[in-house]
Amino acid sequence: MSRPIPIEIVPSHIHLSEEHQAKLFGVGQASTITHALAQSGQFAYAQSLEVFGKLKRSITLRVLGPHRKFTQVELTPTEAAVLGLNAPVARSGDVSMAATCRLVGPAGEVMAEASVIIPQAHLHCSDTEAASLHLTNGKLVEVEIIGDQPAILSNVIVRVHPSYRLRLHIHPDIAREYWISGVVHGKIKN
Repeated sequence: MSRPIPIEIVPSHIHLSEEHQAKLFGVGQASTITHALAQSGQFAYAQSLEVFGKLKRSITLRVLGPHRKFTQVELTPTEAAVLGLNAPVARSGDVSMAATCRLVGPAGEVMAEASVIIPQAHLHCSDTEAASLHLTNGKLVEVEIIGDQPAILSNVIVRVHPSYRLRLHIHPDIAREYWISGVVHGKIKN
């Protein structure tokens, strides 16, 4: 049996470019970090932004750090529908087919073109963890959810980086679909 993998339900969030951070919060305005995330070097800011799509509705999302080269907004399918956005399911960081939204902050607003995706379920692991599990970056795997209602999660993309810790990240819509809450683990199907 393969090693149990912690499953984390990752709320929808925003990664900002430095340029958009300055426009939305003001040049030179420091953001307040509230806590570190499970992945090394990643953290949550206290600040949030309003996200608008094609409809006259908005949702408020937390900003995560550090800065990215380009702004990325990660939504669930339900949230994308509420905003009237046709966002693709994509690997985090792949905004080649992403939808556009408007972000509103305390100092201004920006049209975040090609920024909105629905994150594909992904398995973070370090080089060492990947080697021990016989995984490679970009590989698609199936993960069996361990629990009272076992299920198989398909098309999970493997993300390998030296700073990553072994975690399966899913968005809240996937968690609801598979009845996942609290502390849950999975295992890679052979």
